[in-house]
Amino acid sequence: MKRFALMFTAIVLVSISIGWYSSEHAAYFRINKSLQIFGELFRQLSNDYVDEIDPQEFVQAGIDGMLKHLDPYTVYIDDEDHDEVDIITTGVYGGLGFTTGLLDSNVTIVGIAEGSPAERAGLRVGDKIYKIDSTIVLKTIGNELRRYTRGKVGAQIVMQILREGRKDTLRFDLVRQEVTLKNVTYSGVVGENLGNVKRQDIGYIRLERFTYGAGAEVQEAISSLRRQQPDLKGIVLDLRDNPGGLLDAANAVSEMFVPSSSLIVSTRGRSADSEHRYFSRRSPVEPDVPLAVLINEHSASASEIVAGAVQDLDRGVLVGERSFGKGLVQTITTLPFNASLKMTTAKYYTPSGRCIQKIDYTQRRQGIIKSAPDTSKIYRTFNGRIVRESNGITPDSAVSVKTISPLLTELLSRNLVFSFANEYAGKRSTLPEDFTVTKQVFDEFSSYVRRKTVSAGVSLNPAARKIEELEAALKTQNASQTALKQLASVKTQLAAEYFREIDQQRSTMNGVLFEEILERFHPRSKVIAASLGSDIQVQAAVALLHNPTRYATILAKKR
Repeated sequence: MKRFALMFTAIVLVSISIGWYSSEHAAYFRINKSLQIFGELFRQLSNDYVDEIDPQEFVQAGIDGMLKHLDPYTVYIDDEDHDEVDIITTGVYGGLGFTTGLLDSNVTIVGIAEGSPAERAGLRVGDKIYKIDSTIVLKTIGNELRRYTRGKVGAQIVMQILREGRKDTLRFDLVRQEVTLKNVTYSGVVGENLGNVKRQDIGYIRLERFTYGAGAEVQEAISSLRRQQPDLKGIVLDLRDNPGGLLDAANAVSEMFVPSSSLIVSTRGRSADSEHRYFSRRSPVEPDVPLAVLINEHSASASEIVAGAVQDLDRGVLVGERSFGKGLVQTITTLPFNASLKMTTAKYYTPSGRCIQKIDYTQRRQGIIKSAPDTSKIYRTFNGRIVRESNGITPDSAVSVKTISPLLTELLSRNLVFSFANEYAGKRSTLPEDFTVTKQVFDEFSSYVRRKTVSAGVSLNPAARKIEELEAALKTQNASQTALKQLASVKTQLAAEYFREIDQQRSTMNGVLFEEILERFHPRSKVIAASLGSDIQVQAAVALLHNPTRYATILAKKR
């Protein structure tokens, strides 16, 4: 109860201190009144409710209720999850270096950090975590699992793993170490095939997050590219699927390319004097090299700050798909007992003045669903090109990835590609250096899907599921066997049609299978490198950088 007493005392003290201002400021009075009511309600329920209440859980429920009333980016981080703050800000934490997800209700490794204890020990993407030390964790989720995997550096951990193709569990002895998540996960020289000639003169940088040191990592990547190819014809900065991170990191990355003293971004909060303007404080490392920035619907926050600065300053061309549309800034503040609050404190604006925030959470709380701001308002880039305030940032050169059919989308959503890669890798200790998805591999995949769907009695074709619903309804009405047989025949034909479509989509599926299988044997950087040649958006960016006339036309000053 000591913690309860401290919390209640804090509430009373805050109420008393605010009371000094209540006579002068109506806002302070409302806060004071609310805190007094909350404190008295909390005290009475904790003392007199029919069942015993855990004060800490009770307060947590109140915090959760308050924050649900706000935007999803304002979150409370308690002392047990405080390493999340370290990951957000520094990209460093004490742990083993893997991420997990629940697949088929089992804790499954879905990502492994390069150079981490998990990678060195030989853990693989797709492994199911059965036991950590003496605790079975196969069904454990989220915060509960982190209690075993993260913590004091140097602690020894014994893990037992279930791996496809192996009858027995596999034992791994690991030691928690300081894991650093890289911002730049790959950089290298790429090109395009032109007849019998392959031009390898475009630098490529994959930036996956914006933690402390992102700017320095991008600068080192540029230096490495220059050592590999002194005569670079352009640079592709890949921000696809980058959810963002630190505002300072976004500024540091932008400074690599934009002119010195350029406005990169500005932020404005609730008060009239809350505006902050962030300018480039250094000379750019690459002031003139043609630049293409790749974005997609999962490029958000700090990624959009960089993309917006590059576009508004006409420093480069944006290629890909419209970005996510998160124009909100969060600040992390400390709370008592080693807790933290990550709170939305401002909106950010690109150099032209645009705020690209997609959702108005104030209106959403009032039951009004409005996803896009007024797109009629025109803004202009440095060269006078028209840009608009819309759902995210619109690329200068729109290049969509190949769309796959709804049936294949369902195939992926059911994790059948992921689980096939597990089975394929589980039968092998290594993968040939020249591995490709041959017809034999693809046929294995097709057979695997048939086997899994038949054994589970699952129809992947939505039309077939409708037939099953009709079949069930007819059975309740004692329909004739002839009618039921006809329905079964149609369902079989639909299933056959589904697998014919899989075969028709083979070229697309080969790329997906290739990356999934490769990820079981090689680090993330090698998987990225191997996929660039078949990446439609990367190749479109490379072709654009190889076409100076088109590049200049896109950025040309409009009269």
